[in-house]
Amino acid sequence: MFSPSINPDINPEELHDQFVNQGSVVIRNFLNYDYANQLSSFFTDEMAQNWWYSVSSPGTNGSVDFIRDFPENQERILMERNHSDSIFNTGGFSYHFYRTAGDHVQGCWCKECDFRTWLRSEEVLNFLSRVSGQEISNYNTLFASKYSEGCFLSPHHDESLGKMGFVLQLTKRWMPHWGGVLHFTNDQVTEIEYSESPTFNTLTLFHIPDGKGKFHYVSHVNRGVTSVRIAYSGWYN
Repeated sequence: MFSPSINPDINPEELHDQFVNQGSVVIRNFLNYDYANQLSSFFTDEMAQNWWYSVSSPGTNGSVDFIRDFPENQERILMERNHSDSIFNTGGFSYHFYRTAGDHVQGCWCKECDFRTWLRSEEVLNFLSRVSGQEISNYNTLFASKYSEGCFLSPHHDESLGKMGFVLQLTKRWMPHWGGVLHFTNDQVTEIEYSESPTFNTLTLFHIPDGKGKFHYVSHVNRGVTSVRIAYSGWYN
């Protein structure tokens, strides 16, 4: 079993100006390759399907709806996805995708718990502090996400979620025309300024100055796509 570490060729000081001026920065080959490959395999092939939760917002009950991905819940998951789509189509903020939720049992051996522990380590916090020029000392939320057919995340700016957000792409051989692309827009959400197609072992960091970051969204994964887009996401304070 390999241990996570940041690619030693990455110089965080060289990323600082872009992070502050552009509002985000993209870092290729972020993790040592063997560990990134191991982590990707865990979420794609090894982790039990029912460890995923379907999350839809707003749910039919008006709040975020977490539903375990059990066979008997598929009809309800589809209903919630359709409801989120209807909000999206009328211009409201909404999303539908799958994610992990919270820590497992104490002493859990799984690769996600191992990775979550490392994401809270001094190595990572120091790296993020050097990129941002701010003291990053804690995290808000950390979770894996899975986007399959019909999943999406509409435009938002991560208000009040922390000082910075991140997405680490763990999908191999994703095609941009399948959807699931991370887009950054202007403040009016009328123009795409740049886009980031899921690329394996690529970390994107978002600046959230004064509690309001840059608008971004993840486009719908297109109908008939059988591959899944796996990433690890969260926010730091």
